[in-house]
Amino acid sequence: MTSEMNSWLPLKGIRVADFTQVIAGPACSMLLADMGADVIKIEPLAGDFWRRTVSGSAFLNFNRNKRGIAIDLKKPQGHESVMKIIQKSDVLLENFTPGTMDKLNLSYEKVAQVNPKIIYCSISGFGQDGPYRDRPGYDPIAQAMSGIMINTGEPDRPPSRVLPTMVDYLAGNHTAYAIVLALMDREKTGKGKRFDIALLDVAIMQMGQFVAMYTMTGELPVRMGSGYLAAAPYQAFETKDGYIYITVTTDEMWKNLCQALKLGHLFRDPRYSTLDGRRQNRPELAAEVTKVTKQYGSRELESIFVTANVPCGRLMNIDEIIQDPHVQFRQIMEDIEDPEKGKVKIIKTPIFVSGKAPKIRRRPPLLGEHTSEILKELGYSQQEIQELLDKGIARQYQA
Repeated sequence: MTSEMNSWLPLKGIRVADFTQVIAGPACSMLLADMGADVIKIEPLAGDFWRRTVSGSAFLNFNRNKRGIAIDLKKPQGHESVMKIIQKSDVLLENFTPGTMDKLNLSYEKVAQVNPKIIYCSISGFGQDGPYRDRPGYDPIAQAMSGIMINTGEPDRPPSRVLPTMVDYLAGNHTAYAIVLALMDREKTGKGKRFDIALLDVAIMQMGQFVAMYTMTGELPVRMGSGYLAAAPYQAFETKDGYIYITVTTDEMWKNLCQALKLGHLFRDPRYSTLDGRRQNRPELAAEVTKVTKQYGSRELESIFVTANVPCGRLMNIDEIIQDPHVQFRQIMEDIEDPEKGKVKIIKTPIFVSGKAPKIRRRPPLLGEHTSEILKELGYSQQEIQELLDKGIARQYQA
C-alpha cells in the first residue's frame, strides 16, 4: 500500500449518521467510509436484518470501515442520543419506507431544525412521493417494473432477474455521488440538501437506450439470452468445458475471428459480410460459430482470440475468479478476520489511486461494538452510558 493511498482520505472529517440496512443504503455509506468519512451505523438492538441473511455475507461486504452503535431510538433517551449524533453529523442517510422517519420523529424538517446544514438522503423503492410511495421496494421489484427483467433471459424461457442486486448498488452509487456534490456545494453556500433516490428511477435509467429506441422506432426490446442487438457474433459460445463470451463489433474483428478459427467460408458468405448482415442472420451465424468453438477448451480458445485481437472472456464462477492471476495482481480482494465468521474475502472499492484500491481500514462492526465509544464522544459519562445499557436502551458488544 503506497503512502499516498494510505493518506488519501478526502472525506476525512465528514460524519455520516447511517440508519440504513440491507444493501442500497449500506453500499452508499460504504463508498463514503472507504474514502475516509466517519460512518456511524445506527442499528436497532436486534441489529440489521442482513447480519443474519445469506450467512451475513452481504452485511460483511457492505459495512466495512464503519463504526456501529446499537440503540432503541423509540425510547426517549435513545432518541435523544441519536439526535446528538445527528447534530454532529454532516450527512443523514436512511432507506426506510417513506413516512417511517416521520414516525420516529426524525423527519427532514425535525432534523434540519437542530442541524440546518445537514445533507439528508432517503433511498426508497419508489421515492418520497407519487402513487407508489408507500409500497416497499426491493431490487428485483425494480428490475421487474423497469423493463430489465422482462428483457433478460433466453427468448423461449421465462424472464430472469440479474443475480447481483445491481439496482441497489447503483442507487447507492448515485446517492454517494449526490452527497459528495452536496458537500462541495455546501462549501460555497453553507446550505444542506434534501435528496430523494428511488430504486425504480435508477432501474429505469438503465433502460434509457431502449426507451429512446422505442420512441424513435416503436420497437420493443426482446430477450436475447447472452446476445446483444447491436452486433453479432456477440454472445456466449459453448466450448468443450464451458463457455466463452465473444464480442465482434467491427468488420476487422470479424475478419480476425474467421482467420483465428479458419472460418474462411463464413467470411466469404455475403450474408455475413457486413455488421447489419451479421445482425439480421444472428441465429444461423451463432450456430455455425458454435460448431467450431465446441471443438476447443475455453482456456485454449481464449488464448487464440487474445492473440488474434478478438475481444473475449471465459465465463468464470467465483472459485475461478478468486484464483485468476489478473484479479490477484490487481488486489481488488482483501481478507478480513471477523471474530464471528472467521476469514472472509471482501471486494474493495474499485477506485485505484497510485495503483492501489482503498484500504479496508476497519472490518464491519459487530452489533453495538462501538456504542460506548460513540456515546462517550457525545459527552456521556461512564455512569450515564452504563445506565443506558442497564435499561436496555443501548447495547454494547461483549466478546
